[in-house]
This record gives sequence, C-alpha cells and structure tokens, in this order.
Amino acid sequence: MTPPTEPPYLTEISLGRFLRERLDADIISNTRVPTINRLFRPDYRSEKHKLIVEFDGDQHYRSAKHVIEDKLRDQILTDAGYLMIRIPYFIQMTEPVIGLLFGDRIARRDPFKDFPHGFIADTVVFPADFCEVGVTRFLDDLNRFGPIRAEILGSLERAVKTKGDWRFVYPPSIRDILKSA
Repeated sequence: MTPPTEPPYLTEISLGRFLRERLDADIISNTRVPTINRLFRPDYRSEKHKLIVEFDGDQHYRSAKHVIEDKLRDQILTDAGYLMIRIPYFIQMTEPVIGLLFGDRIARRDPFKDFPHGFIADTVVFPADFCEVGVTRFLDDLNRFGPIRAEILGSLERAVKTKGDWRFVYPPSIRDILKSA
C-alpha cells in the first residue's frame, strides 16, 4: 500500500516542513510560549527569529470568537517581543508571499508549492460562509496580500461560474469589490 500523497496546496503540516527547511530547523510547534502567562500554543515559534507563524484555516473566518481571540493573542505575543505572521488558508507560499511575510529571514524565495492562490479546491469554505468579522478579516487580508489580490479575487469569480450563483461564493458585502476588480 502506498502512503497518501501530500496535497498540492499549503497545509499546516507542509507549512511546518517549509519553516524547518527554510527558516529555522529548531522551530517549535504547538507548544506553550514559556514567557507568556497564558496557554497560547502557536502553530510554529522560532526563538532564533523571535517569530510566531500561525496557519489560519477557515474556522478563523467563520467564528467571531476565533477572529477576536486571534487579535487579542497577536497583541499579547507582539507585546512580548514576537513578530506575528498569519497565513490564511487561501494563500500559498509563492515568491511574492514569502518575501512579503518573511523578508530577508528566508533567503531562498522560490515557491514552496506550485498551487494558485485563492479559493481553488472543491471542498474549500468560501467567504459566503464567513461571519461578519471574518469578512472584515478577509478584506484586511486582501489589502495585506496586495500583490496577489487579483489572483484571490479571480478565484472567487471562477468559483461563481462553477457554482452558478454568486451567493454560494461571497456575501453581498463584498460584491462591489469583485465588480471593481
């Protein structure tokens, strides 16, 4: 029996491999930050770079509780001297993204996986299912990832053609953004 193959898109597990290979072989995963008097267990932490990397799945957009707690956690960890990097599930580790997120910390900026940005996979959760604060977070992400914004929005436009109705793909609150893209 052959082992299952890794998905072609970025996952939390493949992100860990990427970080260990290209940033810090000693990166710590899913472990409490000892200097913080809270039970935060970041996805990945590099003490060498004083950096925390979080992979945000769709639940970080569908739940107001997640969105609000993420902001609080980010502030506490930033105040403790860490640089916070959040990577949404619809973002891939391409050259522009690696440079945007990690700057000079990662010298080799070639793509990690050859998969397009956006809402591509058949089983993906679309912005239509985000809560209101999740939609706001998504809009902030569009601005943060400006160099690939058009690619993300293009994936939503393609999904509308596949789904047959824009309401399955995005909420009315972002309809004007797609029309102007």
